[in-house]
Amino acid sequence: MSNLKSKSKILNLSLLLIIGLVLIYMIFKNITSSVFLKEKDRVNVVFYSQNSKFFSFSKKEVNYLVKFPAEIEILIPGGYGFYRSGALGKLAVLENKPELFKRAFSATTSTFVDLYFYPAKTEIYYDTSVNKSFPSVGEIFLNKSNANIIDKVILFSLFLKRNDSDYKIISLDSILYDREQFKKDIQGSFYKKIYRAIGENVQIIYKKSYSTALSISSIIDGEGIRVVDLSQEKEDNKNCQVITKKPSLISQELSRYFDCQLKIGEITISDIILKLGSLEKDWAVR
Repeated sequence: MSNLKSKSKILNLSLLLIIGLVLIYMIFKNITSSVFLKEKDRVNVVFYSQNSKFFSFSKKEVNYLVKFPAEIEILIPGGYGFYRSGALGKLAVLENKPELFKRAFSATTSTFVDLYFYPAKTEIYYDTSVNKSFPSVGEIFLNKSNANIIDKVILFSLFLKRNDSDYKIISLDSILYDREQFKKDIQGSFYKKIYRAIGENVQIIYKKSYSTALSISSIIDGEGIRVVDLSQEKEDNKNCQVITKKPSLISQELSRYFDCQLKIGEITISDIILKLGSLEKDWAVR
């Protein structure tokens, strides 16, 4: 009988140990993958809804809030052309590509979108009468998202103080909205100072579409990373590549954001080469 009790205790302790190790691993993974805990100059977050909101958070500079009414047409990379903002959610679900939220608002704001949130229930939005500035608790914790629990908790804490005066607010008008003028007005507003300080520049190599290369160039420039050349070559690179003499913060961020292979190689024109490969299809513009 005592042997059975002893074995039961050992089993329970082993089970508790396994659960504890799993919890520690999950916490560690959430901390190391947290966007906010990486101490970035800026963190850009999109809350997609009836009136979508783009937030650009900075500890030392201006916080931005850009409001996108449902009627505004935005470019959807991937060859989809221009869609009403209010119809993007339906498209993303039909195509089974939630990353379209990242790509669309990244192309529209000329910067990297780090986190995006979107409703679990899919619908097409038309009414623009609701124009609230901040997301609800439900939008942060219950909506679908690429954010982990650490980033959600940090966002919740940031929105505890809901004060419009803490943000430079840009409310777009669906009637007066000028796509090109908007891009000119906000170009460089969300750049990362650390990238400017590092000073590495990028050459983009594409095979077919100059327009797609130019669009990606605009996004990279908007991050504060200088693009010095767009070159066309006939070589067919199926997968995108980030080529550099040695890994750096910029090359690693480009590799992470565009999900490209990071390679060490010889470079002449620039510090970093971005070979688009499959990005020409994923980020195609027309």
